[in-house]
Amino acid sequence: MAGEAGHPSDEPRVVPGRACGSCSLCCKVVGVEELNKPIGEWCPHCKRASGCAIYQARPASCRTFMCQWLLAEGLGPEWKPDRAKFALLKSDNGRHLTAFVDPGNPGAWRRSPYYEALKQWAKLGFPATGAVRLVDVMIGQRCVVILPDRDVDLGMLGADEMIQLQRKATATGETIEVTKMRRPARDESRV
Repeated sequence: MAGEAGHPSDEPRVVPGRACGSCSLCCKVVGVEELNKPIGEWCPHCKRASGCAIYQARPASCRTFMCQWLLAEGLGPEWKPDRAKFALLKSDNGRHLTAFVDPGNPGAWRRSPYYEALKQWAKLGFPATGAVRLVDVMIGQRCVVILPDRDVDLGMLGADEMIQLQRKATATGETIEVTKMRRPARDESRV
């Protein structure tokens, strides 16, 4: 049972026996807004042989980041980011799964067993009724949305853009329409 906000029971639990170890791929594939570090580029503070040079003062987004390999028991050793060449991240309360792919290995997500699993997760995210869940791949700033029946390459996804999925009725049945849209501006007065 979850505890009150901020208590340890709210924090994700790492699968016993798993640790980042020598893996630091997240320091390349995930963007860090506080450092103006874009996705797909190595963080200047990452010392691949020894870890983060600013570990004690690292930004909040780095402190809270945990890839799915650390958290999901069903992912075997082949899913560890330094082996798979991508890091999986859930967001939006589990409704959005992103594979952040190493631009040096842009096709890594298409290899078996990864592609089949991503397709299966996309199918599970599109129930006949209810909210649509998003499964996508980011290769640097290039975004590919994985749908049960096809993959949609959206090209470059800017920091000020987001993905919108919408169910559409057609003559042959229902389909999912995928578009990019501008993110709503943050209301700084409410922060």
